[in-house]
Amino acid sequence: MAAELDGDEMQRVENEGDIRPYMFEPEASSGSEDEDHAIEEEDQDRLQRNDWCRCGHCTVMPTARECKCCSEIAEVSSVMADQEVHCITLHPGFDAVCLNPWVLQTAYFQYRQQYGRNVQHKTLNERYRHTAYRQHVRMCWQFLGRDCRVVLPACAVERIREAFPSVNYEGFKLPPLER
Repeated sequence: MAAELDGDEMQRVENEGDIRPYMFEPEASSGSEDEDHAIEEEDQDRLQRNDWCRCGHCTVMPTARECKCCSEIAEVSSVMADQEVHCITLHPGFDAVCLNPWVLQTAYFQYRQQYGRNVQHKTLNERYRHTAYRQHVRMCWQFLGRDCRVVLPACAVERIREAFPSVNYEGFKLPPLER
């Protein structure tokens, strides 16, 4: 426990002699209702137009959370900077890693080996799309871990959906709280 405390906190604990509940938790911000309202308006703007897109390839997604440009996500921007491209879908590795059916088939076999045969995808396009999203994560974030999910850039999602279309799309979902 002592290793987790900085000098001032340790001195305070030694002087006071006790630790109180929530003593080291961050205090709530004093955000105003105006700030909350501004955030809600920005979310609504993202759903109505795509001027938030800096790469020129994004489309408006079903939720404001999913309306993210590749240039707004640090991990994706870092991969783009390595190749000096302004959109992740223009990266030389994007097509090879995320859209090549042979690569996706091989990645899917590895996924099934890791997570078991109970992985169900109704169609081949659904399987490829799911695997392409995973490949994009691997390309930009390397490894996230089980049930750790991130929002993918709208341009990448749109490009993958164009390559492997479906009638219905699920969109971004948080993992279940309990397993």
